[in-house]
Amino acid sequence: MKGILTSKLKTYYAKVNLKEYRRNFSEAINFYGGNKFKDILDIGSGVGSFEDATKSFGFNSFALEGSEIGLEACLNKNINCQKFILEKGNKIPFEDGRFSLVFMNQVIEHLDKETGQFYISEIIRVLESGGVGIINSPSKYCRIWNTDPHHVYCWRPNELYDEIRKYKTSLGKVEMKRITLEPWMLLHYNEKIINDWHKNNKFPKIKIAGIVPAYVLDRILNKIFKTDRLLAGSNVIFMKK
Repeated sequence: MKGILTSKLKTYYAKVNLKEYRRNFSEAINFYGGNKFKDILDIGSGVGSFEDATKSFGFNSFALEGSEIGLEACLNKNINCQKFILEKGNKIPFEDGRFSLVFMNQVIEHLDKETGQFYISEIIRVLESGGVGIINSPSKYCRIWNTDPHHVYCWRPNELYDEIRKYKTSLGKVEMKRITLEPWMLLHYNEKIINDWHKNNKFPKIKIAGIVPAYVLDRILNKIFKTDRLLAGSNVIFMKK
C-alpha cells in the first residue's frame, strides 16, 4: 500500500463529508458491548477525517497511516498518529484487547486478499471484549471503484462477511450494511464521473431515482437468493465477544 494514496490525499481525501464518518461512529457506539467505550484506532487514517469527525466526543484516538502526506496532516492536527505500512506479517503495533473501536475505511481494497485476511485477524486481536470493528470497502460489483488503478482487490460483500464470520468463536454480532449500487457506479473508472456524481453530488434527483428501485430490488433478491450483486460496498460491522 506504500505510496498508493500520495497523489490523492491532497485532493480527493482533503475535503470529505464528515457526516458519513459520524454515522459510522454512531453505529459503533450502538453496537458496542463492552464495559466502557474508551480507545479508538483508525487504520489508514489518510488526512485524519475520522478523527476530525469524532474528536469532539472526547475519546482517546489513535491512527496508523502509511503515506507521508497523510502522516504530516494528522500530526499537524495533533492526532496521535504513527507511520505504519500495511503488509502481511506486519502486526498492528498495539497489545491484544486494546481498543473499543477499530475503524478501517476504504483501505482493505488497497491490499491483496491474503494481506486483507491478515489484517482482519489483527483487528479482532486488538479489540477488547465487546469492542467493535468496522471495515468499509467498495464492492467488487461497483465497477467504477473496482477498475480504480489504486485498488488491488475489491471484495464481494458476502465474501468479506463470510471471511469475518470465520472468527465466529471470537465474535458476537456480525452485520453487513446494504448500500445499493447507483447507475454511475457501473461505469469504468473516470475522475470526472466520480467528481460529478460522488464528490459534488450534482444530480441528486437522478441519483435518488436510481437508488430507490435498487434498494427495493436488493431486499427482494436478498430475501430469496441471499444475493449481494446489487451492493455498492463491502461494509461489515462486528463485535468481539
